[in-house]
Amino acid sequence: MEPWQTRASEFHPYLIASFDELPDNLRSLVEAALPSGSTLASGLVFTGDGMWHVQAPLETQPAAAPVHIIPANIRWIRSSHLLLYGRLEIASAIQEQSVLLDIEFNAVGWRQKDQNWRNLVAQAVGMPQSIGGAAPKPGEQERMHLQATPTKFIDGLYKYGLYTGEQIHNALFHPAIWHQRLLSFDQQLAPDTLITLTNASVLILTEEKALVRRSNDLGLLITRIPRQAIAGMTIEPGGQVDTVVFALDRGGVRDQVRLVLAHDAAEAWTAAWESR
Repeated sequence: MEPWQTRASEFHPYLIASFDELPDNLRSLVEAALPSGSTLASGLVFTGDGMWHVQAPLETQPAAAPVHIIPANIRWIRSSHLLLYGRLEIASAIQEQSVLLDIEFNAVGWRQKDQNWRNLVAQAVGMPQSIGGAAPKPGEQERMHLQATPTKFIDGLYKYGLYTGEQIHNALFHPAIWHQRLLSFDQQLAPDTLITLTNASVLILTEEKALVRRSNDLGLLITRIPRQAIAGMTIEPGGQVDTVVFALDRGGVRDQVRLVLAHDAAEAWTAAWESR
């Protein structure tokens, strides 16, 4: 288990109705960070124009500067799910400077922020805000795109990805790629991976990289790249595996997301991307 997973298990998110319900070491920081007249959509983080992250200072250090996430500046989002251990990463920009938000939490609390989180993501990818409710189910056409995909990845795609109402244009799954070694453990070059192209996003679902071929400790990582943030895509050949490079440009910040795929899968993805 990774250290962040142990820490995240201790963080139980809970809803608040007003600033007065915040702990003493956070209240003044939140009141100072948010503009006058701001209202909370739900608890500490979500407001009408985005999301704020305010962190209490450690005993021997000053408080970190509050971070304001503006949906229109989000380049990519990654959520990690492994039993009770949750992690949320958002790459955004403030005044054309890169901002990376990294939040650890107990996954039991995910539902506490679910609706507000969906609204934030919808704004980031240019989709209408959702009403919520049950996760969508794949239709006949979607099942054709996902016919070679394990149930775990299909469930993850719809639960953590397609709640925005996006439509699948193409989907590609490939099992983990391993390099066989004679005198030591085999090396995993790429984990099980599902990459999906929708009308608004590129959604990448992977398992955590495994050290051995059989492992039950494999969480699901979901990376979402708004299509509005993608300036281009290239392939770096590498033999057994290639690297897909998404060039991003949003909010005045340039960035990259890199994804290792099997050579055949990278070629198929290139064809899907070029025909979008």
